[in-house]
Amino acid sequence: MVQSEVVNLNSLSLVSDELVITIEQSASQLEQFYADRGNKELLEACITGIEQISGTLRLIQLHGADLLADEILLAARTLLNDEQTDIDEILSVVTASFFILPRYLEYAQQTRKGMPVLLIPYINELRQHRRVALLPDAYFFHVDVSAPHPAVGHTVIGEDFVALVRRLRHMFQVGLLNTLQGKQTKSALGIMARALERLESIAGDRPMGKLWWVASTALTAMSSSNMELTKPRKLLLTALDRRIKPLLKGISALEQSPPDELLVSLVYLIALSDKPDAKAEQLLSTFSLDPLGVTDAELRSERESLKGPSASTVASVAAVLKDELRLSKDILENASEVGGTSLEDCGELIATMAKVADILAVVGLSAASNTLKEEVVKIEAWQGDSEGVDAKALLDVADALLYVESTVSGLEMLNLSDEKLAKVNSLT
Repeated sequence: MVQSEVVNLNSLSLVSDELVITIEQSASQLEQFYADRGNKELLEACITGIEQISGTLRLIQLHGADLLADEILLAARTLLNDEQTDIDEILSVVTASFFILPRYLEYAQQTRKGMPVLLIPYINELRQHRRVALLPDAYFFHVDVSAPHPAVGHTVIGEDFVALVRRLRHMFQVGLLNTLQGKQTKSALGIMARALERLESIAGDRPMGKLWWVASTALTAMSSSNMELTKPRKLLLTALDRRIKPLLKGISALEQSPPDELLVSLVYLIALSDKPDAKAEQLLSTFSLDPLGVTDAELRSERESLKGPSASTVASVAAVLKDELRLSKDILENASEVGGTSLEDCGELIATMAKVADILAVVGLSAASNTLKEEVVKIEAWQGDSEGVDAKALLDVADALLYVESTVSGLEMLNLSDEKLAKVNSLT
């Protein structure tokens, strides 16, 4: 079973700076080629850079990232073909992939782990342009599904088998159509699960019963956990319909063994559930599957973080905040040194501290933000005090700024969205 994996941080740290530089150079060359399509030398230089990136990622065994680099390379090579008709689309997808690749390197270094499944949507977008099969969600997930279905016997059918299967397939297809169209997906998945549960009871301990057992449990998990309906998952649901179709030829079709890759993909969905029911827990126990340690919702959140700003962008925000805080501390310390200094002209200090407090609130550092706001209230009360301010009171404010400054140092560990960064930029 592989969902997250240990990353050789020493190897990654040794090559990450050079990798990022090469990625940025290759992306720049591709951008220049976009403006000057006749200059194939730019594209060839870009391809050489991608080959270097791909080889390095494979050498340090950063799985997922190496596959993405390979797909970028294959897509870039197609651009050498003058007869390529969708060149703008390919350039757009490759450019987006160049954006994601360094973000994933940062992610692996910050979290000290690899999560290759996060890159599957980007890999698949490139594969779709090559018109090759998409990677399933469970590509990096491995489980032994050879354990037998725990069913005992099977339901006696009191009616024509083919007629019953036809009705159940129609029921499944009604739910499938709504699911593919995004209409009332929760209830649609429920309808499909019930059809498969009926097939499961009919099949019992026959080989095909194992598929309907796993599939009905997976669809229930998808519904209860509000899982994302990605393109590979929709393809998985249509594959189930194709497995029902042979049953229309007769009951002997239940003796066929389901393909392991289909079972693995379905078990993966069950393992991602954030609230597995008793049936799901029994199934996971049957296949000796340990918890993944991540849910589908958490995967979505992690994937979104890859679209966010780079660590260098967040670091620049942190640097600006530290400069503002340092200036405020200097003003307060200078005032305390002369003792009992009046703060009648402290409008700039108040404005600076209030601005930093607003920024901290935007990025989610509410405790530090509230601390600053409390100190601003104190300083505002000191304005107009002709007797001056006690030096100790000034140092207390300076100490509060030191606490806030230490909190800002952890800003780079936050996954700030583009939306939050935009708000920060509007305040600075």
